[in-house]
Amino acid sequence: MQSLEADELLRIPRLYFQREYDQLSELLLGLLAHFEQNTYVEMSPELAHGVDLFVAHFLYVFSQDDYVLSEPFIPRFLRLNPVISNLVALSSFETTDPFLEILRHRPRNFARILILYSARNRSRFESALFFQAEPALASLWYGAYLETYRSALVNPEAQVNLKAHLRSMGERLNTLHNFSDIFFGATYIDGEADRAIKQWINLSIQTGFAATGVRCENTPNPRKLAVATGFWFARHSVYRTLSKFVEALEGEYELTLLHLGDWRNDLELKPFAAVHHIQIEGGQLDLSSIARNDFSVLYFPDIGMNAESILLSNLRIAPVQICGTGHPLSTCGAQIDYFISGAAVEAQLAERHYTERLVLLPGLGAVHNLPRYSLKHPPRIDSRIVINCPWYAQKVNHAHLKLLLEIVGSTAKTVRFRFFSGGALLKKNDYLPFARDLKRILGAEQVEVVPALPYDEYMEQMEQGDFCLDSYHFGGSNVVADCLHLQKPIVTLEGDHWYNRIGSQMLREVSLAELVARHPEQYVRLAVRLIEDADYRLHLQTVLARQNAKGILFDSDDGHSFKAAIDYLSRHHQALQQQQARTPIFIQPATRESPADNAPA
Repeated sequence: MQSLEADELLRIPRLYFQREYDQLSELLLGLLAHFEQNTYVEMSPELAHGVDLFVAHFLYVFSQDDYVLSEPFIPRFLRLNPVISNLVALSSFETTDPFLEILRHRPRNFARILILYSARNRSRFESALFFQAEPALASLWYGAYLETYRSALVNPEAQVNLKAHLRSMGERLNTLHNFSDIFFGATYIDGEADRAIKQWINLSIQTGFAATGVRCENTPNPRKLAVATGFWFARHSVYRTLSKFVEALEGEYELTLLHLGDWRNDLELKPFAAVHHIQIEGGQLDLSSIARNDFSVLYFPDIGMNAESILLSNLRIAPVQICGTGHPLSTCGAQIDYFISGAAVEAQLAERHYTERLVLLPGLGAVHNLPRYSLKHPPRIDSRIVINCPWYAQKVNHAHLKLLLEIVGSTAKTVRFRFFSGGALLKKNDYLPFARDLKRILGAEQVEVVPALPYDEYMEQMEQGDFCLDSYHFGGSNVVADCLHLQKPIVTLEGDHWYNRIGSQMLREVSLAELVARHPEQYVRLAVRLIEDADYRLHLQTVLARQNAKGILFDSDDGHSFKAAIDYLSRHHQALQQQQARTPIFIQPATRESPADNAPA
C-alpha cells in the first residue's frame, strides 16, 4: 500500500520522462489503491496539497500523446474510475473536464477517456459510440460510472448524469464486474428506471447458471423452511424489522439459516436448528452445503444487499421462494415467487412495482424491534435548531436538498442539518467529496456530516437534535423507529412505493399523521413550523412519550399473520401458480390463538 509521500509523487514525472510507462502505470495504480482502501474524513492542508500534486501529475500524464497505457492496465484503471472521480473532486481541479477535452481529438484516446469520464463531468460523450468501439471495455466503464451513486447524487450535475446513464443501458451491456453494487444502487439513482438494469443482471446470472449446469436437488419436507440473509444480527436493519416474523415460525417449522457472505460471530441463531454458510469463493458461489436439501420454502428477508443474495435468488432452491421487506424492492425477475409486504403501507395498484406476486399482511409488512437504547437526555451543546437527517449517503440527492434550501430560506432562525451518513461512505474515499458538495449546496455553517458511529453514539447524537426529517425518494424505516423512540418528531414525504411510505404509516400508527407531507411544499411548511414553534415540538414529544409508553409501534402481533401467510403459500402454491394472477393476496389477521388458514380476500 502506498500513500502520498513526496518521494512517491516525484517518481511520477521521473518515470514519465524516462519513458518507463509500465512502471509508471503500476505506480499510479498503487497510489489510487491507497485511496480506494483508506477513507479520509478530514482534509488537512498536507493531504490537500498531496492530492493536488498527485491529481496534477496523474492528469498531465494521461493527457500526453506519448504515454503508452499498456492493455493489461486498462481494466485495472477502469475499475478505479470512482476513486479517480472522488480524488479529482477533492482537488483544485474538481473535474477532469479540461483533460477530457484535450483527449477528445487525440490518438489512442479511447481507454483514457473511459478512465477519466465520470458522473461529475460536464463534458459529454455519446456512450453508444463506446459500445460500438469496444463493448467489453464500455461495459466495464458503464458499471464503474454508476458506482459513484454513493457520494455523487448530492451533486446536481452528477445526479442528472447518473439518471441519464442508468436509462441509457439499452441492450448493449455484455458484462458488469460490480453487479451487486449496481443492483443495490440503481434504485437510489432513479426509482422509476431501475427495473431494466436489474432484469439484465438477473437474466445474465440465470443464463450463466444454466450454461454451467449449476443446480440444487430438492426433496421438499413441508415442515422445513430456510431463511437466507447475510444480516441476521441484532443491530442490522433487516433483523430489526423481520426477526419477529421468523420467530413466529419457531415450533411449527424446522428452521435453517443460510448465512450469506462473510461469517460473523454475532449472528442471532436461537430459532434455527441448523446453519449453513454460503459464500462466493474464487469467483464462484459455494452451494455445497445445500446442493441436496429438503426445504419446502426459502425465505429471503432481503435481496440485493450483497452479491450472494442476488446470485442465490436466481436459482431454484426450494419449491416456494419468498422475499421480504428487509430491502424493500422487487427483484425484477429473479426466481422469487412472492413478495410479502404490508397492506397498511402499500398504495393502490402496488403490484405494478413487483415482478413477484404481492402478498399483503395486515399492518406494515415489518415489525420493528424496540431499539436497544435508553434515553440519556444529554444537555444541549448547540444554540441553533439542530435538524437530524439520518440518511444513508446514497439516500441524499440534490433534488431533495433543494427542499432543505427552501426550509432555510423560509425561516429567520439559524438551523444546522446534522447528516448521519452511516457506513455508505467508507468505500473508495466517498466521504470527503460528499461532505464538500453538501456544504457547498447548503452552506458550511449549516451542515454537519457525521461519519459512521457505533449505534449508541449515533443515538446519543440524535438525541441532541430538535427534530428529524426523512429522506426522499428513498425514505427510512428503522431510522424512523429510532427517531420515534427518542421522542423526536419526524417529517416524512409520502410517495407510492413501500420504501417511501413506511415512515408515514409509522407516524399514523403513533397518532402523528399531521407530520406526513403529501407534496414537497407541505414538507417545507411542516419543517418550518417545527423550527419556529418550540411549544409545538414539545407537544409532539409529549404525544410520542405517551405512545411509546403504550408500546404501540414496538408491540405488534403481526408475526402470527406472517406465519399464516407462509402456511397458506406453501399449501396452495401450485394452485396459485396455475392462476397466473397479478392481483395481491391479502392475508387476514391472525394470532397465536387463531392461526386459521387464509384465503385471498
